[in-house]
Amino acid sequence: MTKKIKSCCLIILISITIYGQRSSTGLIPLNDLGSGLYKNFQGGLYLNGSNLRPAKHDFLGIELSKQIKPIDKNGNVDTLLGKYVLLSIGMSNTTQEFSYFKTIADTYKTKNPNLIIVDGAQGGQTAAIISNPNANFWTVIEQRLAQAGTTSKQVTVCWLKEADANPTQAFPVHANILTNELIAIVNNIKIKFPNCLLVYCSSRTYGGYATTSLNPEPFAYESGFSVKWLIEKQITGDTELVFTGNNPKAPWLSWGPYLWADGIIPRSDGLVWLQTDFRSDDGTHPSTNGQKKVAELLLNFFKTDVTAKNWFLKNPITSYQQTEINTVPDNYQLYQNYPNPFNPSTTIVYQLPSSSWVTLKVFDMLGREVTTLVNEYKQAGRYNCEWRIDNGELSSGVYFYTIKAGNFFKSEKMILIK
Repeated sequence: MTKKIKSCCLIILISITIYGQRSSTGLIPLNDLGSGLYKNFQGGLYLNGSNLRPAKHDFLGIELSKQIKPIDKNGNVDTLLGKYVLLSIGMSNTTQEFSYFKTIADTYKTKNPNLIIVDGAQGGQTAAIISNPNANFWTVIEQRLAQAGTTSKQVTVCWLKEADANPTQAFPVHANILTNELIAIVNNIKIKFPNCLLVYCSSRTYGGYATTSLNPEPFAYESGFSVKWLIEKQITGDTELVFTGNNPKAPWLSWGPYLWADGIIPRSDGLVWLQTDFRSDDGTHPSTNGQKKVAELLLNFFKTDVTAKNWFLKNPITSYQQTEINTVPDNYQLYQNYPNPFNPSTTIVYQLPSSSWVTLKVFDMLGREVTTLVNEYKQAGRYNCEWRIDNGELSSGVYFYTIKAGNFFKSEKMILIK
């Protein structure tokens, strides 16, 4: 082996092992694993290795989101003075991340003024503890709601991010335990907060820098399967997770932002976790950098997800109207928008030769997602989608719109002039 190769190997070894910690594990994030397997269990965030919510579940979530309206402290609709609450549920990492999110979201000028954000997460309150409906955790939440001038009946949406401390069991035992605890937790949420309609779930961030046994790798990674299995159980009809009908036992469940990435190895969407994203004393709790990273992922999710943006934003950054042209084309196509350049609106036309799940997104010049215009299952046909800039937040310049339908992928650029 040459000296040059030995030097390269040494550099790689140093980058992977820092003070006995790992900046990479070689594990594949669930959203990149797809239909691949981890210890005989399929990846992907949802069923069949997919990262997209199943069409029916997505539709039901959208319909429930439309029911979120300002309500008074007794749970009655009050569009004049009422409010609704987004509440966090979890332990120490959750409260640190959500507190940062609350700080930036409360100053976000297009946040719906009827939305009150309350941090209910608490240090040391593991999934095993709060799965008990009589845990003091729930009493503290009632106190925090009261301090915010709200009540349990005004809680309509939750962000749930939980884990267990010091797991030791081999996979999938500990992950199944956590899934069962999560089931109990969402049951508790529905009992404690009867008007809660939506719960968005996230799993742990990267645990490779951990210097304690609190929640290192691979347990942090494997907790993603716990969330995946929880949501899959609801989608496939688990009776303990029914969210429709006269006697729902849980809110509607979905992934929020999936937070795990393999340390310094970029995920397909570019997410990485650096050692500086975590506190130096334990390598597990987020530093200010880590809190900011999760907070921004949360904010982007609530601004853009089809089940969230209409209740989260006062006036969504973009609005669109979509009409179907009654012809069945013979190929996939994404056409140039018109007019182009445009202000304040433009029309995007696309066509599908067969029924497909369609995502149509807009990005800025730096590749940052501006909005999701379409994220749903569409029948074969030709569609017009109008994109209207409502609130002046976007600056003049070049933007890109991208469609993905089946195996079809195409991008075009357009110009906004003010």
